[in-house]
Amino acid sequence: MTTARTPRPGHCAGTPTWLKQLRERRQSVRAAEFTRARQFVDRSGIIPLLHHAQQRARKSPAGRTRTISLHALFIAMTLDSWRNQGRVVLAEVADILAQQLTPATRAQLALPAWPDDAAGFEAAYLAVRRAFHAAEAVMDPSPLPKHRLTRAAALRMEQEADPEGLAARRRLLVEITNRLLEASLAPARPVIEEFWDGSAAVDATPIRTFSRGVSTTAPHTSTDPDAAFYVREGNHRDPADTPTGTGKPKKAKRILYGYEATLVVTGATSTTPRGGTPPPTHTDDLRLPALTLAFTLHKPGHDPAGNAVTALRNIARRGYQPGWLAADRAYNAAKPEDFHIPVRDLGYKPVWDYRTDQLGIQESHAGALLIDGTWYCPSLPEPLITTTADLLAKKIDQATWHTRIHARAAYRLRPKAAPDQRGARRMLCPAAGTHPTVACPLKARSLGKGHHLPVVDITPTPAGPPEICRKQSLTFARDTGIRYWQELDHGLAPWVHHYFRLRNRVEHFNAYAKDHEAIERSRTRRIRGIAAQSLLLAFQLAHANHRKLASWLDTLQTGDLPARRRSSNRHTLKNPHHWTPNGYLPNPSPES
Repeated sequence: MTTARTPRPGHCAGTPTWLKQLRERRQSVRAAEFTRARQFVDRSGIIPLLHHAQQRARKSPAGRTRTISLHALFIAMTLDSWRNQGRVVLAEVADILAQQLTPATRAQLALPAWPDDAAGFEAAYLAVRRAFHAAEAVMDPSPLPKHRLTRAAALRMEQEADPEGLAARRRLLVEITNRLLEASLAPARPVIEEFWDGSAAVDATPIRTFSRGVSTTAPHTSTDPDAAFYVREGNHRDPADTPTGTGKPKKAKRILYGYEATLVVTGATSTTPRGGTPPPTHTDDLRLPALTLAFTLHKPGHDPAGNAVTALRNIARRGYQPGWLAADRAYNAAKPEDFHIPVRDLGYKPVWDYRTDQLGIQESHAGALLIDGTWYCPSLPEPLITTTADLLAKKIDQATWHTRIHARAAYRLRPKAAPDQRGARRMLCPAAGTHPTVACPLKARSLGKGHHLPVVDITPTPAGPPEICRKQSLTFARDTGIRYWQELDHGLAPWVHHYFRLRNRVEHFNAYAKDHEAIERSRTRRIRGIAAQSLLLAFQLAHANHRKLASWLDTLQTGDLPARRRSSNRHTLKNPHHWTPNGYLPNPSPES
């Protein structure tokens, strides 16, 4: 008796279950749907870039023409992402190209005819995989193959790789992925520029990979050697979270293996958009929704400042105007040449928060003190210098902090003129000028201006008063105090309004994309490697942008037609004048 052989996939007598499931999910691609997908790909402009990169990477002109062109591949990937909440699965892409297009569209894409059986699907799927990997290979910034390696082999490959070639691939990857994002925004670009004031927020969010991580002491790497472990604590931890007296950080709350995506998300801080008129009173409906303008994918915790600057520069190249920029403590703790200076050069005005060990006096210049991001008079009373640190240390209550933080504003240096072309700014002593905010014995014109002005108590020193006290105004170079300085007074209502509105926007988009597009789940992107993960994530973020824009545009009145849906804004904003670092005032007074 002979044992029956198990038929291979594609050669079985009956129809495989997976092929039946594919057939059940099929939807014929309508001509209008195909046209929209083709316009999306053409609008992104990625095909010429990829063609040029592939031509440069070819060693010789030999070889046959690929069965599936890049144009056909990305059109099918776009169609698949629209049907699956942004997710792209190459098996479904193959089925779209093989069985769901009309004869006319198939002829436009020069596709061959594949039979509707297991062998036909396998041929189409292999063609799709070859086309996809050929596209992502020319923009892969990693020299490592996407399978398990010994540590020694991985180290040797990284040492032998060409740094300039990898950097060029990295630039191409950032350009391609962000062009896909721009294609999702381009149809609404005029409306975006009308309703948006240029403000944004930058933040990093974890992206899990399908491969499992291995210990750093293991003799081999993971099957996705480009990824790394993400730990929740790290740079985001405030020293105040360290148990008193132990000197040891708290145990990590969350660990996963994957990547980190640095997102730049639109924000809204002004009641007057850059290109429009002020919206009606008591309405928040006309504010642009949170949209991702640019992103980069990288190893968790790897150069957060550099990756943020890369995304911001990509936005600038696409013609978006800068505004306010909010970021968490992981960014303003970076070196000035890595983040603060490039951000200022791009035209952004940062809005920072500070760690506990960064509060108080941060720097000094010509006697002026940089305290909590603002330049103050050198004779600022000590309780006003340490007021925020005292509140966090529970030495004072919220009401006392609120009183002190507003009293401190009178001692701040005031801008005398706009910054010059080099970024240098002229700052006026608080006792100088025709409208002083304090009364100082060294500035005779400030005396007798009113009993409401606080009197500066000058401490005599052998060297005499500092330079800022001897002059009416002083020039501060662009780089002076740039790591901590910001235009808005930390803790006052304008800072609270700008910082939390922007930070809440980026946190909202992270949660939104994780809930709807499932960007954090590994099952939505099963292809290994940072280039493939970046490309698939770009489709997910583009889909999130498209959905948010479509929902928001339906709430706007167009011409004489009323809005098609009601705004979903159900949040009541708290008064920023009542904010403290320990929460809002429980019973604020009417005049506070």
